[in-house]
Amino acid sequence: MHRHDLVGRLLGIAVFLVGVGLLAFVFLMAYGFFSSDILGSRAIKDVGEPVATQLGRSAVDMLAKIGLLIVMTIVGSLIAGRGIQLYFASTGRHEAAPGKPTEVVE
Repeated sequence: MHRHDLVGRLLGIAVFLVGVGLLAFVFLMAYGFFSSDILGSRAIKDVGEPVATQLGRSAVDMLAKIGLLIVMTIVGSLIAGRGIQLYFASTGRHEAAPGKPTEVVE
């Protein structure tokens, strides 16, 4: 095994683990968000505002948080996928993509 292969493999594993760590962080954030009653308790405390305003603000806050969770999940998945690509690119074994014929050298 060449030195650049080892460095490439270690870098691929590290990038993959960072992506998986980001995904785990997103799942923990989502669990904390959906298991807490922060939005409901805040609406009860603000008695000066109309109920429609409180509901609208809570809905917008919830949609913004869900949107951020979706973006973070996509980014974590892309990073983990890039780490896998780096790992397999450093092994030196390049397999043909499905549907493409392999070249035979005689």
